[in-house]
Amino acid sequence: MFNKSLLKNILLYGVIAGLLTLTYCIVLASFGGVPLDGKKAPTIIFSLICMVLCVKSYRKNNPDQTLHFWEGLVVSNLTNLVGACVSAIGLYFWLSGSGNYVLSTYISESIQTLKIPSVKDGYIKEMGGLSFMQLIEGFKNLSPKNIATDEITGLKGKLPLGVLISIMISLYYRRGYLN
Repeated sequence: MFNKSLLKNILLYGVIAGLLTLTYCIVLASFGGVPLDGKKAPTIIFSLICMVLCVKSYRKNNPDQTLHFWEGLVVSNLTNLVGACVSAIGLYFWLSGSGNYVLSTYISESIQTLKIPSVKDGYIKEMGGLSFMQLIEGFKNLSPKNIATDEITGLKGKLPLGVLISIMISLYYRRGYLN
C-alpha cells in the first residue's frame, strides 16, 4: 500500500519536472527559438525521467521494496500531473509578462506558415475556406491561458502522453508482494 513518502516524492519530482520544462523554454527563447508547439516536445523527456525517479524512490521507501502495478501507475501519473501544472503556471506567467514577444512571434510564424500557398490550398481543399479563416482567427486570439491549458491537456500535452509512459514505467518497476 501507499507509504508516507508518496506525497513527498510526487511533489519533489513533479516540481523538478515542471521547473526543467520551464527552464528549457526560457533557454530556448534566449537563443532566439520559439519554445511553443513542436519545439516544446523534448520536455516530455524531463517528465519521463522524473516519473521514473519518483517510482524508483517510492519503491525503495516501501518496507519490503515492492510495488504493485497500480501504485506505480498512480505515483507516475500524479508526478506527471504536478509537473504539468507547475510548467503550465510558469509558462502562463512567463508568456503574460516579459515573454509576450515569444507568443506574438509564435502567432505570426504560424499564420505565415498557414498562408504559404501550398499549405493554404491543401487545407482549404480538405477542410474548406470557412474552416481556414476560423483557424487564422484562432491563432490571432491565442493567449497565454491557451498555451498553459494545452501544456496539460492538449493533444501534445503532458497528461495524454504521460498515461502511456506511466503504464510502461509501472510494468517495468512492479514487483509482487511476497507472503
